[in-house]
Amino acid sequence: MNADLKNPWYEVQGGLYNIDDPYFFKEEDFEWTQTLRDNWRVILDEMQQLVQAEPQRLKPYFSTSLVFPPKNWKTMGFYFWRWRLHGNCNRCPRTTEILDSIPNLTGGSLSILEPGSNINPHQGDTNAQVKVHIGLSIPEGLPNCGFQVGDDIRSWGEGELLLFCDAHRHTAWNHSKQRRLVFIIDVIRPEFASKTAAICANVLASSILQILYQKLKWLNRLPGSVHHSLHFILRSLLRITLPIQNRVGRLFHSKGQR
Repeated sequence: MNADLKNPWYEVQGGLYNIDDPYFFKEEDFEWTQTLRDNWRVILDEMQQLVQAEPQRLKPYFSTSLVFPPKNWKTMGFYFWRWRLHGNCNRCPRTTEILDSIPNLTGGSLSILEPGSNINPHQGDTNAQVKVHIGLSIPEGLPNCGFQVGDDIRSWGEGELLLFCDAHRHTAWNHSKQRRLVFIIDVIRPEFASKTAAICANVLASSILQILYQKLKWLNRLPGSVHHSLHFILRSLLRITLPIQNRVGRLFHSKGQR
């Protein structure tokens, strides 16, 4: 791990990420990677069954400007910065059990990239996490189907993992004639584990405000001090509501399927 890291970096601070972090992490540095390797077919089976039965659960990635053609990157979430999407979790109990076994997990989602699509270069929300791509259904290798972080270009493999720092600029493409399926998980890095609650509330507040700014254009005209105040209020509320939403939601949804 990088000894220079003391406080998380956040994308909303602006600018390119220039901390000396590796583009990709080593699997052997994280014990939980073996659980993912051993169970990737379990995840694949549940994802395929649910997508086939209820395709409406797939949603275009909220920032359509990142994708060309727009709406060709589809996701189905299970955890988003520890916000639990109970309906999807209950429909995929074995996948959810796997996710819940991973220490400091904050996110989990199915990611589908349609044929002939590109995800434009972008930075993630923070350097505080390890982002993992689990290859589920990979139609082709390089050069038609691939992933790049910085200047390091790699291909996915079915049942194989790519662990990376998504604070670095990264991009993906699928120029094949079939869908590419990857399951993505986010895990807080050990050096930031004690700050997990604050990190989740901070990034989730920024994500919510970003969506509001896209839908309510007049919000963008407000002074910077108002934006900071809105973020402070929202992240403070999320510090309280995130654990409640997770625990209480499990109780109410434990026997139901949506």
